[in-house]
Amino acid sequence: MSTVKPDRIPIAMRRRGCETVELMQRAGWDVIACCDTCQLIMRVSLPTLIRIKGPKFSLWNRKARCRRFGCVGFVEFRGRAPGMETHSPLNAPWPD
Repeated sequence: MSTVKPDRIPIAMRRRGCETVELMQRAGWDVIACCDTCQLIMRVSLPTLIRIKGPKFSLWNRKARCRRFGCVGFVEFRGRAPGMETHSPLNAPWPD
């Protein structure tokens, strides 16, 4: 019997079960935002995002303006599901 290490499951395969910020929070995901210009890394508060944008909001395939004063860059959202060692970009097509 073989078992697959959670870190070896591609991020695209995880999307179906965690499409929304509400589902990500329930599953225990850790989400960060990384600026492509100033390299700032910020933790994303899923409970705050749920209150502001609603529970059905999705971070998949999104970018947003960097929040650092004076920076004109965009942040990429990266997520880490339980069992994953590193954050992976939340870029994936909807699985069939």
